[in-house]
Amino acid sequence: MAKPRHHDPDLLSFSYFFPTGQTDHIWSDEAAAATPTLERDVFLEMARAAEETGFDSLFIADTWSGHQREAERRGHQSPKYQAPMLAMGLFAVTQHLGVITTMHTSHHRPAHVARAGATLDAFSGGRWGWNVVTGFGDAEARLFGETAMAGHDDRYASAAEFVEVVKRFWTEDEPIDHRGRFHTAQGRMKAPRPVQEPTPLLVSAGASPAGMAFAAEQCDQLVVAGNTVEKIQAVDQRLEDLLETRSPARTVSTAPFSIVIVRDGEGEAEEEYERLTETLNVEATKELAADILGGVESIRSAFAGQDPQEAAKAWGSGRGILKFLGTAEQVTEQLVELKKETSTQNLLVNFPLWNPDEVRSFRSVLDHCRDAGIWLPPSERSFSW
Repeated sequence: MAKPRHHDPDLLSFSYFFPTGQTDHIWSDEAAAATPTLERDVFLEMARAAEETGFDSLFIADTWSGHQREAERRGHQSPKYQAPMLAMGLFAVTQHLGVITTMHTSHHRPAHVARAGATLDAFSGGRWGWNVVTGFGDAEARLFGETAMAGHDDRYASAAEFVEVVKRFWTEDEPIDHRGRFHTAQGRMKAPRPVQEPTPLLVSAGASPAGMAFAAEQCDQLVVAGNTVEKIQAVDQRLEDLLETRSPARTVSTAPFSIVIVRDGEGEAEEEYERLTETLNVEATKELAADILGGVESIRSAFAGQDPQEAAKAWGSGRGILKFLGTAEQVTEQLVELKKETSTQNLLVNFPLWNPDEVRSFRSVLDHCRDAGIWLPPSERSFSW
């Protein structure tokens, strides 16, 4: 049965940034040692905990290359289970939770993603979203027999054509015949088709001019890195200007990254965050930050002018993204302000010391958000976004 995709602009949705690695956003050895070992039962329990808590969706980041050896040895962003395959297991044990999975355009063919995405969406009853990434880094390209990544703007031009072909496979009943600059595809894809209409949710994270133009023309949400409301507002304005000139009929909302720590006592969450940053694994941080600061133009520009090692430490401590630290009431006040002052539709929530109980502790925040009129449980509506 078809499922029209829509959102309520007055509501805020929450995506749990699902752990694929012992740590994300704060590469603390203490966090890596304290969090559960990633395996089947842990993944399933975390998904169930997220749904019980009331999260709208999970967001699963993904990369291919394992060249960051020190980070891998210490559990930072490793292991990484392939996102779309992991999602199938999570859909099987949840009923309302959406799952947004990363799939690359640089190293695959449109038919691969179109069929995988259609299967995920149909199997889940319309709960799948695609985080569209072009990929970055020559180490990743070499895994696929390529000598180097294509240039930055060419990657986005190729991705735009890639997404157009995927959408045609999803929505056109007659065979397609596409012969473009980057991709060629002919024929008709075997059923199933996605349940969501007009397509599943599409998300991207590029805030460079080419990345934002891609989001304005092809996606529904733009993932944003910024550590203040004012920086999120600046991205909102850039996106609004792009939509007015390039895609006036489209609506694209923002989805900021965030770190969340909720504690009962005054100042306890802030103390927890500072303690974690004191156990930052510097070597792992430099490895991971080298990829991000070297390959993601928008994040690199945020730390322009800083000493490379200090910039790496700042990014590895989560200082480049929003932080919601405090009691449930304090965190809710910050979220209400974010919703009021920005175009944020979805917040990506990362818990540095993740475990099922930590995820469930967010329920008190969601209850306050409901009282404030900015959130409703997915179980009470027909959409996950």
